[in-house]
Amino acid sequence: MIDIVIADEKFDDWQALLSLLQDAFAYMEARIDPPSSLRLLNTETIIDKAREETLLLAWEGSRLVGCCFLKDMNEKIYLGKLATDPQIQKSGVGGLLVEFAKTVAKSRNKKIIELQSRVELTEVHDFFRRHGFHQTGTTAHKGYDRPTSITMQLEL
Repeated sequence: MIDIVIADEKFDDWQALLSLLQDAFAYMEARIDPPSSLRLLNTETIIDKAREETLLLAWEGSRLVGCCFLKDMNEKIYLGKLATDPQIQKSGVGGLLVEFAKTVAKSRNKKIIELQSRVELTEVHDFFRRHGFHQTGTTAHKGYDRPTSITMQLEL
């Protein structure tokens, strides 16, 4: 049984969260250019991020198996750093996090959930399309003359 919750002030296992993110995103390092911003995260920056954004956590019993961050942005919410434990990827945890994010967004009267995904990660694009997202644009990281990310949105 997977439980999705909004992290509260009692959550303090920041190292477990960082490890989950690093493990879940490790496969993409050899595939994406420029490197992931995840390499800039540490326990302190994750704590700061969780103070500024809403952190969703997925638990299987007492084991942390997934997460994502939600950032309020006017009429929309930005969904970032969605991650699931590689041992249980494709088990539905990511979908449960997306569904919970939809609930949070609706409760805050948001009209759109937005995210960005690296252009190389077509399986990630497919995952979000299955959950109702569609591509709305592309962006390029500083110093790149080609798109490096796609923007996807879900209208609520």
